[in-house]
Amino acid sequence: MTRVSAFSLFRAEATGLPWAQIGVRALPVGQHAPDGWLDELKKRTAERNNDVHVWWACSPTLGVPRGPFTVWVGSPSLKQVKDVDFTSSQRGGGLLLRWGGDEAAFIVVDFDPINPNAAVGLFAHRTAATMADVVAVSTAPAPGPVHVQLVIKCSGATSALLVNGMNAKVRIRTVEDVINDDTWKPIELVGLPCEQPWGATAYDSSDQGLVAAPVPPFEAAVQRLKRGMPPLGWPPMTQTGRLAPDWVDPDPELVVKEVVQSLLPEIAELYDPGVPERLQFTLSNDRAVPGPTQDGRTSALDTSATTQPLAMLALPAQTDPVLNLATGFGTTYTREGRQDGAVVGHQDFLVTADYERTPSPWPDKVTFAAYAPQTGPHEIVPPPTALTAERNGLVPPNPADTPWRESIRVSWNRLPTTAAMGRVGAGTLARYDAGAAQATSLAPKRDADGIRPLTLSPDGAPGTPGSGRVAFVDGAADIPILSGGRQVGYAVSLVDVHGVWSAWRDIAYTGNEPGPLPPRLIALDLASTYAGSPACPATLTLETALDWTERRPTSLQIVALFFPMASASTPPPAGLDPGLPTPAGCFRRDLGLTFAGDVPTGVGATVTSLGPDGANPMAPGPGQGDGGRRYRLTSGVPTLDFTSTQRWGVQVWLRSTLAVGASPTAYTPDAAHPAVTTAASPMPIVPLPPPAPPGVPMGSTPDAQGSSHVRVQWSLPAGGTGVRSCIVWECSETALRQRAGLPPRAPETDSPGVRLAALWAAYDALTPTQQRAAFRRLLTLPGGARDADVTLPKGSTDIHLFTVTTQSETGIESPWPGPAPTGHIHLQAATAPRLRRPTPPLTRVSVAPDGTVTVRLFSASRVPVARFLVYATRSEAAARDHESMGPPVAVVPVVLPAGGPDPVTGAPVYEATWTGTLPPAWDNWLVRAVAKAVDTVPVQAVRGQPSAASEVVSILVPPTGPPDLDPLVASRWGADHRGVVVTSGTSGVARVTSAGVFRLGGVAEAMPVAMTDLPLLPETPGTSAPAGATSSPVLERGPRVAGRLPLRLWVRTPDATAPATVSMRLLDPMGRSVERTVTVPGFVPTPAYTLTIVRTSTVASGVVLAVGTDAPATVSAGISLSVRGVSTDLTPLPLPFPRPRPGLLRVSGTFLLSGVRTGRITFPADGQIHVIRPQRTLGWPREARYAVFVPLLSPVRITLMLLGPAGEQLVTVTGGA
Repeated sequence: MTRVSAFSLFRAEATGLPWAQIGVRALPVGQHAPDGWLDELKKRTAERNNDVHVWWACSPTLGVPRGPFTVWVGSPSLKQVKDVDFTSSQRGGGLLLRWGGDEAAFIVVDFDPINPNAAVGLFAHRTAATMADVVAVSTAPAPGPVHVQLVIKCSGATSALLVNGMNAKVRIRTVEDVINDDTWKPIELVGLPCEQPWGATAYDSSDQGLVAAPVPPFEAAVQRLKRGMPPLGWPPMTQTGRLAPDWVDPDPELVVKEVVQSLLPEIAELYDPGVPERLQFTLSNDRAVPGPTQDGRTSALDTSATTQPLAMLALPAQTDPVLNLATGFGTTYTREGRQDGAVVGHQDFLVTADYERTPSPWPDKVTFAAYAPQTGPHEIVPPPTALTAERNGLVPPNPADTPWRESIRVSWNRLPTTAAMGRVGAGTLARYDAGAAQATSLAPKRDADGIRPLTLSPDGAPGTPGSGRVAFVDGAADIPILSGGRQVGYAVSLVDVHGVWSAWRDIAYTGNEPGPLPPRLIALDLASTYAGSPACPATLTLETALDWTERRPTSLQIVALFFPMASASTPPPAGLDPGLPTPAGCFRRDLGLTFAGDVPTGVGATVTSLGPDGANPMAPGPGQGDGGRRYRLTSGVPTLDFTSTQRWGVQVWLRSTLAVGASPTAYTPDAAHPAVTTAASPMPIVPLPPPAPPGVPMGSTPDAQGSSHVRVQWSLPAGGTGVRSCIVWECSETALRQRAGLPPRAPETDSPGVRLAALWAAYDALTPTQQRAAFRRLLTLPGGARDADVTLPKGSTDIHLFTVTTQSETGIESPWPGPAPTGHIHLQAATAPRLRRPTPPLTRVSVAPDGTVTVRLFSASRVPVARFLVYATRSEAAARDHESMGPPVAVVPVVLPAGGPDPVTGAPVYEATWTGTLPPAWDNWLVRAVAKAVDTVPVQAVRGQPSAASEVVSILVPPTGPPDLDPLVASRWGADHRGVVVTSGTSGVARVTSAGVFRLGGVAEAMPVAMTDLPLLPETPGTSAPAGATSSPVLERGPRVAGRLPLRLWVRTPDATAPATVSMRLLDPMGRSVERTVTVPGFVPTPAYTLTIVRTSTVASGVVLAVGTDAPATVSAGISLSVRGVSTDLTPLPLPFPRPRPGLLRVSGTFLLSGVRTGRITFPADGQIHVIRPQRTLGWPREARYAVFVPLLSPVRITLMLLGPAGEQLVTVTGGA
């Protein structure tokens, strides 16, 4: 039958084990072997230094065969490797070679080294190209600059990583070709040590063992153990130099018996004829198992476990090196030396198994083969790394006052399974005391003697944090009471399937018993009551729970430290501690409990034992619950003085004394979780009685909504310290009268004062309850408020009563104002005022010749008038309402007593007279008056209002003197300078007044200018002569500016050079006049000046002109020199090619002669025109007063001009160069 290979389902390995070398390497560097150990090593490893361990494994999806495995030996030829197509790519530190997915048993790679001076290597991978998938490795030292060949034999690889190589050539021989090689010869049948036959199973129970001498399965298993059971155990010394636990070899026959008796019955159903091999992994069984046991007690709950027969076979076969041989999943041979027929030399191995029903895609009946080339030598197993020891669990005392117990978890990093690391699947744990010389094994013993390795399993599923760690747990151990804790160490050694143990790794552990549970404070309360003074009695109440399950208490100490608080959030003062002196201003109370058995007795307090829920009292004892027996303690605090503080705080600490163990406990709660409660001042804060009013206070004048406002004010003792809120209460006159049994309305003839007295008497006659019920809560204001604006009901004529109570920051409300007989002194009264206003005043106004104004004022009013307000304005728009006329010009008090009654209204008539002055003006003054009543008439609850304004009275207050006219200012106009314009100004108006108009006239060169009304004169800006001014004199006016009216007279004289005399005459509406005269001097022509270009010379950067002129250079003359230059050269430019010059170049400048400086004839090359007055220079023309520099190259045209003060051209000259 053709063999097939499937490394994912069935694989095998063959590893050389040089036991003598393994034993030597088991000793840590620097440690000496125990006495006699080396002799024992030589004895145990005699004839075992050439062992070859062959082992195999089956995938759960394949299952295990129904008969023994066959082990073959052979030497497939390496010469049958063939070239193969492959791909290469850079991966990590090398070149990844892939050849299409074929499983290669032989891999030959020829290549050139990249770095001849570095080592080379070839890593064969199965499936993914990662370190976890490495199945074989071949390395070589630095080869130098030569062609290199690396060869790998493995159980199957699909890729290889070449390190430090290039130009690779790959040849392979596939696994399928190797397993079907003709050189294979069977050497042994290896299977389960079953009976012959094995019950009703379908397992082939034929003889097993070496093909040359088959024996029954049981005996064959014993032979395998005797031939291949590891001769050595764990290393003799731990990492810290202690002796390891004594190693005991198991007995081969007893091991096989254990398998037969304990394992085979559990897995027999795997080989049931009706169960296909591919479905063996689906089998499972649920069985009842004993419940958890602790302290001799077993849980009464039903417990069960689920087992899988296939896992029960595969797990020990792949992790325990002894059971690997006993269960038929491994065997051992020797390369040379023994004569038991198991000598294999350096041949390779093949393991085959026959299957009847296999998973897809294989046919039902097939022989699976696993190729296992010899590898090794395998000498060492890596020790555990990152070892830690930590407490895994605590078992509390049971019964109380017995020791605690703990379990310890020793963990380390999980080792990866690779070609270099091997397959480590088990280990052992040992423990030693701090001073012990030898460790004690914690691994279970086999029934066949020796120890049973502990199987390794990760602490979590793949992808979880625990998947990278492995742990062993040391079960519960007593922690002696008051021992200071356990000082122990743990040692861990790992073992692989070949039986090679790693070096020990030690870790120290120190664990102490937990401290006793401190008492718990469940509730805390401090209450105080008001007893008529600031020293208030108080009561401290607390509930606590004490644990009785671990340690029994004998007493409880309670320390309460009281401290004053400035606010509700004030923390306890610094230094507040039960072990320190009590800070100043604080005081201390010590309370507690003592126990006589279960019965508590209070110390400085009364005690009540409570049930588990803490709600109801009950008899002390276990019925209270062992988890925490609860007690309520109540202690009276003599007094808390609230004279200088609004709050007292108390911080409480508890600690207990125990019958056994560390005692007393630490104070609890700790500083981070203080137990603090407070008691607020129970003292009320009563507002001070308001002062008695002279009458009935009135509200404000009604607002825009027609409502009157009242300001309620109050005072508090000590500035209101400690007040959280102030409450304003209100009661109307009608409501109080009805509650007192009086008619709802007082008689109309009663004044407000009489009504208020009746209300006070009615209020005092009520009981305190009735008094409070009569008022409604109106406002709640902050404690800092001392007044409140209250809006009275619209249209109300009642007297309204108000009072104020407070609530302290501690929540205490002040009592209702009383006692009843004098309670009204705490009330404030107010009523909406009755508004009364005088009639509009009657105004009589007269003006004296000297401008004095007299105003007589009369007003009839039933409310007394205090004064009259007189308003005056010249604006008709403003006079429409007295409020837009500005402030009053006079406030006139009335003449008392009032005059006789008004014949129409019968009201008294109030009179006043004002005499004063108003600023003179040609516009009429508009006068109005308002009668201002007294502010209040308290007896009548009347508030006076200003009257409406009087009718408008118009008066004229003209200036007392003649009109004003500014001095005349004259100037000439026109090109011939014959025109003269005379200007002036006046405060007169150009409109018709109540007295008439202003008129303007004059005389020009003895020619009269007719008087003309100012309103008839044309208004112009005066910038040019009017059209008719050339033939006759013209009068005109300008726009009024700053209270002045500009006036102008335009005339034309016959001779410009002769002086001219002009007069202006202004007449006001009253017939008063003023006249001004001015004489205009004759026109003097401007003298002519000369301007010559004396010489022109060229320099490298331009042209210099010598210029002469007789024009004065004074500032007053204001003469300027204008210079303009234009370049006239338009000839083409020379080669390399003709092209026209740019456009004309122009420069210009104007220079005030008075500002020309004196200096040397040198000019800067800045492209600007410059003019200087040259110093004495040899060769410079004496008549040339100025040197002019023009920055243009010859040919150039230059124009010079003299300009007058107004910019007029005086003389022009042109030159060139």
